[in-house]
Amino acid sequence: MPIQNDYEIQQLVEVSQRLEQAANQAKNKADLEAIEQLQNQLREIQGKIQDARGRAINGSGTSSEPLFEAQLRVEETQHQMERAMSNLSAMDDEVQP
Repeated sequence: MPIQNDYEIQQLVEVSQRLEQAANQAKNKADLEAIEQLQNQLREIQGKIQDARGRAINGSGTSSEPLFEAQLRVEETQHQMERAMSNLSAMDDEVQP
C-alpha cells in the first residue's frame, strides 16, 4: 500500500479537529445521541490515523508527528465523551422517579 502524502495527513488532522469541536458542542449541549454518534466517528478516524501512522513509520520519510498529535486529540476527545455519557446517564438515573 502506498505511503500517504502530506495531503492525506492534513485531511486526517483536519477531520480530528472538526470532530473535537463537534464533540465539545455536543457535550456542552448534553446531547446524548450526538455524543454516541461522535463516539462512532471518533473510533473510525482513530483507525484511519493509526493506519496512516503505521505506513509513515514504515519508511515513507514523511513526518508522523501531525498524525501522533491527531491521535492524541482523538483519544482525549473519546475519553471526554465517555465521561460525558456517564455523567448524563447518572443525571438521568437521579431524575427518574
